[in-house]
Order: sequence, then C-alpha cells, then structure tokens
Amino acid sequence: MDTADLWDEWLLSPVSTKYQADLEASGILLGMKNFTTKRLRAARRLTGPGKIKLWPLTSYSQTFPLSITMTTSLTHKISIKFSCPPKILKLPKNHKSSWIWLKGLWGSTGNLYFPKAGYYLALNVSNKAIYDLTRKILKFTDLSWHEHKNQFTLRNYDDITTFLCNIGLPESALEFDGVAMMRSLRSRANLVSNYDNANIARTLKASHEQIELAKKIIALGIFDSLPENLKELINVRLQYPDESLSGLGKKLMPQITKATVKYRWSKIKNLIIQS
Repeated sequence: MDTADLWDEWLLSPVSTKYQADLEASGILLGMKNFTTKRLRAARRLTGPGKIKLWPLTSYSQTFPLSITMTTSLTHKISIKFSCPPKILKLPKNHKSSWIWLKGLWGSTGNLYFPKAGYYLALNVSNKAIYDLTRKILKFTDLSWHEHKNQFTLRNYDDITTFLCNIGLPESALEFDGVAMMRSLRSRANLVSNYDNANIARTLKASHEQIELAKKIIALGIFDSLPENLKELINVRLQYPDESLSGLGKKLMPQITKATVKYRWSKIKNLIIQS
C-alpha cells in the first residue's frame, strides 16, 4: 500500500461545517508537541498551499489568525511552529465529533505500518496531557486500542478499516483491505507450504526407517516365517519407497488405516529386537 495515497486523501478530504473544521484543526494542533511539527502535510492541511485550507474555514480564524514560524536544522530538516492559544480549541463531546477530532490527530501523530509480517496503525502522542485526553476520546470509538509508552495502536484488521472509514478515508480503507487480504493469502500459502514440507520430511524419514527394518528382516532370514500381512506390508514398502503410511495402507488388500500400518511396523521392529 502506498501511504502517499492515504495522506493525499487526508489532505484533500472535504469539510462541511465550521464545527467540523474547528474539531479537526484542534486535533491537528493538540497532537503536536508545543504546536511544533516536522510534518509538512499538517501545515498544508491547516493553512495551504492546497485545495483545502482548514484554518480559514474554522470559527477560530475570525478572532485569531494562525501564525507560522519555520526553522531548518543542521540536518536540513524543517520544523514548523504554530502560534495559537490552546484555550480556544474545541474538544469532542460525543461519538460523532470524536471521529472528526481524531481525523486531525491522525494528521499530526498517525501512521499506518507494514512490517514484514502483519500491519498496525499507530497514534504517537508525546504530550502527557494530550495523551490522557486522547485515551478518553478513544473510548468513544469502541475499538481495541493498545497502549504502550506514548503510543496507541490498532492491530486488528476490522478495527483499522473502521478507523480509516470513520475519519473520512474510505479509499484508503479499501486499499488497506486489499493489502491485508493479500498478506493473509500469502501467510496462509506459507503455512500450507511449511505443513506440506514437514509432512514430506516425516514421510521420507518413516520410509527410510521402514526400508532399513525390511532389509534387516531379510538379512536375518526370518522373512518367510512372518505372517502374510507383515510380509505383504514389507513388499509394498520396498515397491513404493516414497509412499506415505496412509498410502501404504490403501495399497494393501484389504486396505488398512494409517494407525494399523504403524502398528504392524511396530510388530516388525519388535521381531528384530527379539531375534
């Protein structure tokens, strides 16, 4: 999954009302540490350039223009600091408004990760006060959030899809669905392959042991004195050295089960021990 597409969808997602703009802008700003971020997309969502400029759509902008200070570190990384009194920022009060606020928080703290195995969605909230606030707001979502240090994570496929849909990113949710399905199919194929390889290894090991037993029976000169069912089993094994125990049982007349085949080989082994 190309996460660039996810962020493009977030940047271009529409805003219907001032109240929605207020909550999303609040989530973006409060997710930052001291209103400072290295995420240029957060600045673009708030003030442009771009089709959607969130701050001018808010009720905040009428009384407080959002000022920006940009700095560059020695490693040429850009940081953007916003000037805004925290008290003016609105907070969600119910389930529906929580999603709008979380959409903003996602923009300043969120990421979707695809390690070699699995996937997870994370919100990295460094500010202690906002971390506690986020914990309360996440309870409105009814999702299985895990907490570790300064991070909230979702690892369940359904929860991640629900989160992306409810913050207004349906195309990203569909794309994630496709990636998750392919990973699931790949994982299942690997399990089947590993299972098949293990079965082949067990079959070859059992075959080798039984052929060695058959050779010892013949070398000891007791083959002709064996019961007919044991002689038939030895002959079939020598004729079909790569066959599984179940396969051996089906080649006998009458056919016998895998368990009976194992039992008869144990009898052959005991005869060698007694000889």
